Amino acid sequence: MKKVFFIINCFSAGGGAESLLTQIVNHLDANKYEIGIMEIIHDSIKEEPVNSNIKIYPHYVKADAPDRKSRMYYVYHEWDRVIQEYIPQDYDLYVSFNYLKPTFLLPKGKKNIAWIHGDVYNLAQPGMAEERKLQAEAFYKADRIVSISDITTQSLVDLFPEHKERLRILYNGIDIEKVRKKAEEPTEIQMRHPALLSIGRLDANKNPLRLLDVFEKVYRKRTDVHLYYLGYGSLEEDVKRAAEEKGICGHVHLLGYHANPFPVITQCDISCMFSLAEGFPMALLESVALDKPFVSSVIGGARILANGQRCGRVTETDGEAADAILELLNADREQMVQECRTSIQRFALGEYIRQIEDLFDEVLEELSE
Repeated sequence: MKKVFFIINCFSAGGGAESLLTQIVNHLDANKYEIGIMEIIHDSIKEEPVNSNIKIYPHYVKADAPDRKSRMYYVYHEWDRVIQEYIPQDYDLYVSFNYLKPTFLLPKGKKNIAWIHGDVYNLAQPGMAEERKLQAEAFYKADRIVSISDITTQSLVDLFPEHKERLRILYNGIDIEKVRKKAEEPTEIQMRHPALLSIGRLDANKNPLRLLDVFEKVYRKRTDVHLYYLGYGSLEEDVKRAAEEKGICGHVHLLGYHANPFPVITQCDISCMFSLAEGFPMALLESVALDKPFVSSVIGGARILANGQRCGRVTETDGEAADAILELLNADREQMVQECRTSIQRFALGEYIRQIEDLFDEVLEELSE
């Protein structure tokens, strides 16, 4: 049996990366792998439901700790000190589940995989030179660098060409039947139709205010349409205020966070995501798994999932996005269901887990070379 240790920035905030890691560790062959997980920052939003055979190690710092910022200095500048104290040394393989902090804590001299879940173009922005330098250094510890989408891959090649030979693309996977089963659970939410749905935090990257601008254009042509936000965040009050200013607050609904979002997703007509950047968002995979077409900005994985624009539309401007929504609202419903099912089968969980295990075995076998 081989021992695999995952390092993730946060495993308790109810995000997409957490959900994906939970799915992976719960489906890896328990007779083949012994799994450990350590989160750097501990929050209290959601406790991920991992199997009993998976060991959760002590976190590095709490999200609301008064000394969080000062303690993070050591993660960035004294890697070995943090690794020695928090990272067990008796595992066969170490996997950092995103870039920056998790990759910093990969132990030197071990078999390592850096699994990147979003594009890294932010490291090219002004003021990020130090982080980019540290990331380049951390990547030298990795035997493989895993990218989850087209845009993530391109960003890694553009910013870190010296590491491109170790790049491997592994698109996200999804447990389709589990999502559909959980969608059957009861919910008090009853959507009014036509219904557009945004899934995710209300923060700057998710760009909920841009979605509101797009929705306003749709509303001017379809006054019966409604927009729902599933999630919460720092921009919640901004969304409410903007909806009031636009005179559409009666058609904009903020639902807050739901541990099981699927009974809500299955009610919508179209899923919308206008993030500034994404790796390969689980929210879109989950929407398509529930037979819901989507409209998105140009984000990682969206074009792949849209499958030739047949079950989704990837748009650049607000006008294009509004037109795409109106088009999908008028599309043949049964055809959309079939297109969604055709697309999502390419990301079925069984094949996804097989590819992960093949990758792990490939890296582990290099020990003897």
